[in-house]
Amino acid sequence: MPELPEVETIVRFLRPKIRGKRILSMEIRGRRVARGHKNPQELNRAVAGRKISEVNRTGKNIILELSGGARLAIHLMMTGRLFWNPKEKQIHDRLVLKLSGGNDLVFNDIRQFGWCRVLKPSGKLAGPDVLSLGFNEFKSLVSPRPALIKNLLLNQKVISGIGNIYSDEILWYACLRPTRRANTFSGRELKKFYQAMRHVLLLAIKKEGTSSRDYRKPDGTEGGYYKIRKAYQRAGKQCLRDGATIKRIKIGSRSAHFCPKHQK
Repeated sequence: MPELPEVETIVRFLRPKIRGKRILSMEIRGRRVARGHKNPQELNRAVAGRKISEVNRTGKNIILELSGGARLAIHLMMTGRLFWNPKEKQIHDRLVLKLSGGNDLVFNDIRQFGWCRVLKPSGKLAGPDVLSLGFNEFKSLVSPRPALIKNLLLNQKVISGIGNIYSDEILWYACLRPTRRANTFSGRELKKFYQAMRHVLLLAIKKEGTSSRDYRKPDGTEGGYYKIRKAYQRAGKQCLRDGATIKRIKIGSRSAHFCPKHQK
């Protein structure tokens, strides 16, 4: 699933290309992508003719700010991709935004978990965006909770933007085991945790995301973070910090990768 760095990369790619363009129509190929609306036609009517004034991100959501105050949210979920002016139609194309200037923005999704919907004025998609948090706010959200820290990082209702990839990476840098409970951290550990979180996410944005499976940028090229990862999908390999063997465990339905030596 694309996480904050991947979605931020997509937003930065699209912003100069679609800001100021008008949505002429929306071709919807299947009902699932428009769930949250009565039918695909309702979604098309809500956005057709509106101009895109800005492209933003909150958590893992892409937000198109439209004229008249409307907001169109796109969530890629597991296998969703956005393609900019693709040369050919593909079998898994679920939605096409026809834009002024002869441009197409295509939402392709093999597993059809992704969605696109117009938000209500008071609509809230998730908890606060993780990169918007100062240390004190982060501490107040994390330190009182008894949840396993891996699960807490994945809980989009608490903080939004982090998934399986970057939770492993953040905890490796922070020297924290994924099975630690959030309310057991010392003040020093919390500070290191917060710094590691920002370091990893900003580095991954600089590298334009992680292309381990499905994620590609809208021009079809890959992100570069996977080549420099420290924990995610490195089970059985040497830890790049201390030489121990990276382990993989299951926490609920998710996998976690960590170093048993320096992550305490």
